[in-house]
Amino acid sequence: MHTLRSQKKIHFIHLISDDKNEKQQEFFYTSHGEEEELALYLCPKRGYIDITTEVPFPSGAPIGSCNGTFCLWTKKGLILWNPSIRRKLIVPEFPQRSEPFTLRGIGFGFDPISDDYKVVQTSNVKGNNSFVYAVKSGTWCEIASPKHQNQIQSIRYDSFFFNGVLHWVTYINQREKKTGCISCILTFNLSTHVFDMIPVPMSVRIWVTSGLTTMQGSLALISCNDEISESWIRVWRDASWSVVFKLKTDQLFILGVLELHPQALLLNTFSHGLHVYNLKTGVSSRVGDFNAASSLRNFYQCVETLHLLDMGETIAETELHNYYERKKNNNITF
Repeated sequence: MHTLRSQKKIHFIHLISDDKNEKQQEFFYTSHGEEEELALYLCPKRGYIDITTEVPFPSGAPIGSCNGTFCLWTKKGLILWNPSIRRKLIVPEFPQRSEPFTLRGIGFGFDPISDDYKVVQTSNVKGNNSFVYAVKSGTWCEIASPKHQNQIQSIRYDSFFFNGVLHWVTYINQREKKTGCISCILTFNLSTHVFDMIPVPMSVRIWVTSGLTTMQGSLALISCNDEISESWIRVWRDASWSVVFKLKTDQLFILGVLELHPQALLLNTFSHGLHVYNLKTGVSSRVGDFNAASSLRNFYQCVETLHLLDMGETIAETELHNYYERKKNNNITF
């Protein structure tokens, strides 16, 4: 199901808000090659001339992405969506009903052993069980929850998939040690269905663990310190962490990082859009928005695949027509 891949691309996710109706929000994305479109990142004044614009990007919170397919949390529940072929698959409801605020620890990724895509759901609420959904069978099955589940204070709703394993930034309550909450990384192996933990360095625990990424072929941890206006990136190799980058970020709170090439990083920041950070000069440049009516919200590294071609449903023409009409009313041209 994961064959016929294209070269890697970067999808910029844009948000359009209706000034007259704050609840009316629409998403679309632009697709960029990692090398040929680098000029766009470094020269945002160039605009989006000759850049492919795709619609629609379903409204919802991205839980994760894998091999060009997104897992989104929407008002109607979870959906899997492949923008390359405009097909979506509605994931059945969780076997155990939960309050929306307890729906943390949801992840999406690919199991190379069973050659199947899977969704996992766990919780930090005592008494809530954990489940895995397999796309091939279309069913949920119950699995063992993380050890010391009652000590987990909170789990980030979004996951990071790397090498067959899902990762979440998690906070553990250590009342018995009188140290309050500490951050760590909760992991889930999609082949063995086993949860585990990766500790973060002691020095990081006084920082804010803001996100996960890959760097130099390894899992990487992003941590921010407002007092010194720095963000550090550490990689996990041979069961230990080592610092690879120290970024001077002023007031930018970094949520995500992508290595564009050896001298430039693409940064996703909280409330300040996307930036390109020059590692040689330490200077960051903001990536320009598509137009005045939109704002950049995130980026994802993807490949174009045919996943979901033989399942789910194609976005209806009426749905596309209504989408174009809403964009027309917002003065967005494609």
